[in-house]
Amino acid sequence: MLTKLKKSIFIKKVYYKLLYLLKKQKYKNIGKKTYIDKSVHIIGLKNIRIGSNNIISDDTWLNVNDRTDGKIGIEIGNNCYIGKRNFFSSSAKITLKDYFMSGINCSLLGSDHLIDEPLKPYIHTGTTNDTSIYIGTNVRFGANVTVIGDVKIGHGSIIGANSLVLKDIPPFSIAVGNPAKVIKRYNFENKKWTTEFENLTNFMSEDQYKVELKQYDGNSLPLLASGKNFGDLV
Repeated sequence: MLTKLKKSIFIKKVYYKLLYLLKKQKYKNIGKKTYIDKSVHIIGLKNIRIGSNNIISDDTWLNVNDRTDGKIGIEIGNNCYIGKRNFFSSSAKITLKDYFMSGINCSLLGSDHLIDEPLKPYIHTGTTNDTSIYIGTNVRFGANVTVIGDVKIGHGSIIGANSLVLKDIPPFSIAVGNPAKVIKRYNFENKKWTTEFENLTNFMSEDQYKVELKQYDGNSLPLLASGKNFGDLV
C-alpha cells in the first residue's frame, strides 16, 4: 500500500512538473520549482510576479485590481507556502518577501470597492488602488488571518490565528487579536520571545536576516499539504 502511494505521488509530481514547464513557456513571471494548484484562481496573471520554489495551495484567489500593462500588482518572493483558500486582492501592490507561510483561509485585502457614491450599486463603483501591503521576510500567518489596508508587517514576525491586522507590525513580533496587537518580541541577547520588549533595540535588519536564512534556500516544501491532487497521507 505504501509503495503504491509513493509511486502515485511520484507520477503526480512528474505530471505537474510537465504542466509547469508548459505554462512557463507562456508565463514568464513564474520562477522555477513553483507549484500552483490547478484550482487557484488568478485575475491579472501578467501583473503578478512569482519567484522560485513556492507552493500556492488549492482554491486560493490572486486578484489584481489595477491591471495596467507593465505594472506588478502582486509580487511573491521565493520559498513561500501559501495555504488553502487564501485571498489576495491588491490595490497599488501586495509584496510577499521570501519564506512567507500562511495557514488556511488567510486574506490580504489591499483594495476595496469605492463607497463615495452610495446612490450607485457598489459593485459598479470601481475599486481603490492607492494602498500597499508589504509582508517582510519569513513571516508566518496562522489560520484565518486578515490584513486590511496600507499595512507593513516586519520580517521574522508571527500573526496568530483569527487575527485582524489594521496597522503596521514591527519586525520580530508576535501579534494576535482583533485588532492585532504585539504581545511579544524576540530578544536577541537571550534568544527568547519576551513580553518585556519596550526597551529592546537590537533587532536584526532584513538584509542581515536574508543572509541568515540563505542556507535554507531551495529546501523542499510540503506538496502533500497543498491540496487533494497529491492524495492522502497514510
